[in-house]
Amino acid sequence: MRKLFMFALILVAAVGFARTWTAEELSRLTQEEVESWGNKNIQQQIAYWEWRKAEADAQAAEWEARVLPLRAQRDELQATVNQLNQDIARLRGEITRLRDSGVPHRIAEGECLWQIAGYHYYFNDAGQWPRIYDRNRDKINNPNLIYAGDTIVVPVPYASTYTVVDGDFLGKIAGYGIVYGDCGQWPQLYEANRDKIRDPNLIFPGQVLTVPRSTVRGSSR
Repeated sequence: MRKLFMFALILVAAVGFARTWTAEELSRLTQEEVESWGNKNIQQQIAYWEWRKAEADAQAAEWEARVLPLRAQRDELQATVNQLNQDIARLRGEITRLRDSGVPHRIAEGECLWQIAGYHYYFNDAGQWPRIYDRNRDKINNPNLIYAGDTIVVPVPYASTYTVVDGDFLGKIAGYGIVYGDCGQWPQLYEANRDKIRDPNLIFPGQVLTVPRSTVRGSSR
């Protein structure tokens, strides 16, 4: 019993007076060295691993402080990328829409592609006829062979304004493909341009007419 009591006192004293090591001392040790001790130097091994953990925690905290702003930047950049992708998709859709857009033209007897391209209200340039051909390859096998009565698409936008040329009158203008393609729609032009036109039978070259599109063919273009 006396021996057991004395052993307990020695153990308590050993624990109470356990040595501590500085970070500098522990940093001089290597992991391989510490692991080679086995069951020796238990207190120093514990101190070493606690020091390693504290170092790792400090490093993690330091990197976390650096990473947080980068994460915020990443999220901002990702949002920008997402928006740009949406814009690109929208622009591609708009390009496709514009590429496929155009106004219908009913081929009259004796017309050919170069003649149609040369109309002032289309390209005003007969040399642009390949553009009409390319737009209508599904309908035209031979660009030199088109048929009266067929309807083709001329790749030009509907007009929002029209400049009067010599020989024009409202019914004729309304019949142009870029306007309404329907001579009977001339009152639309007259009503929208009463500030410029006093007499619907009297218009002058150079006048710029507004082409309203709320209730006529082509309003959705």
